[in-house]
This record gives sequence, C-alpha cells and structure tokens, in this order.
Amino acid sequence: MLRFKQILCALAAAALGGGLATAQQWEVGAGGGASLYNTKTISSPSGSVEAKFKPGYGFTAFFGQIGNRVGGEVRYSWQSNEMELSGLGKTFTMGGRSQTLAYNVLVYFAGREAKVRPYVLGGGGIKQYTGTGSASALQPLLQIAVLTNTSEWKPVVNAGGGIRFATGKKAHVRAELLVTMSEAPTKVVTPVSGSLSGWYFQFMPVFSLSYVW
Repeated sequence: MLRFKQILCALAAAALGGGLATAQQWEVGAGGGASLYNTKTISSPSGSVEAKFKPGYGFTAFFGQIGNRVGGEVRYSWQSNEMELSGLGKTFTMGGRSQTLAYNVLVYFAGREAKVRPYVLGGGGIKQYTGTGSASALQPLLQIAVLTNTSEWKPVVNAGGGIRFATGKKAHVRAELLVTMSEAPTKVVTPVSGSLSGWYFQFMPVFSLSYVW
C-alpha cells in the first residue's frame, strides 16, 4: 500500500509540474469500454493449457494537461475479466479484475485550436491483477496450472492513440484505444508443472467525456 501511495504521488507531481511549467490547459474526465486480452500457453510434459483473460469491460478516469502539440495525464483504469484455463478437454474459470495507474504523454497531430485532434500516447506505470471468487483446491488442470484468488503487482508499458472532439468550449469527447503491456502474473495464474512467460497485452477501446479549463 505504501508503494502504491508513493507512485501515485510521483505521478501526480509529474502531471502538476508539467502543467505549471508550460501554462497548458487542464483536463479531467472519465469513460468506459471493453477489456480484451491476448492468450498465453502454458506448456508442460503433461500437455498444453491456454491461460486467458476472457473479454470483459472497464472504466477509466484521467487528469492532466493539454498542450498545443504535447500533453500529459495521470490515468487510473479498472477492468473486470474472468480468468480461464482450458486444455486437454477441461476448463476452469474464475473471476478476475485488474487496476492500472500510469502516466502517459500525448502527442497531437493538430494544434489546440482544431476541433478534431488525433493523437498517439505512450507511458508507463503499475498494474494489479487480482483473482476473485472461490479458488477451488481441486481444479481440473491442477497438474499443469491453477488460478488463485491472490493479488500481484506488475510494471506496465502503455501505448495507444485516439481522437479528441471539442463539442463545446469546455466539453470534449475522446475515442481511443489503450494498450497496456505487462509480464504474465504468475502468482495469480500459477504454473505447476509448466511455465508461463512472456507478456499479456490488454486492449481497451474506450469512449470518454472530459471537462477542460
């Protein structure tokens, strides 16, 4: 918890410092959308099992500054995705959720006076994976891997892009695709006789409303 608070303070300081240094506009907003993941394979002498986060949904909130060509924001996201192990004719599913706190830099392709502004973004932060619900002791694929109702923090790299629409002097609409990349959470999705390596990619298409001043 202390580590989480320290990172939150550091991200907030980065956003505030950037905004004060360049006298940019401020923005606060929130939105929601889908939460989608790639699938990883756990290979073992007993066979292979697919470890996946099933399609779900998520919410996001952000606070930051808007520049003429460059901006920045602190963003918090929360997602709900069931976890699933499947293979050898068996399947086991358990509830799961995640939350991410990150700082992103936005680069715009149109100046601040434009009503429609495409942009790309990139940044980094931390992500918590959490298994929810009951973690049965007799899971059908326990000889290869198990799902646990624990939590695990992982560093993340963010990327994405979107379009900002100015619907009024103070109101904006944002449509964007956020991509969050992290190493596999092996405490939550735990290999027993196999190995789970590589990165999970989370894709989150979202629509947001924001207030600008």
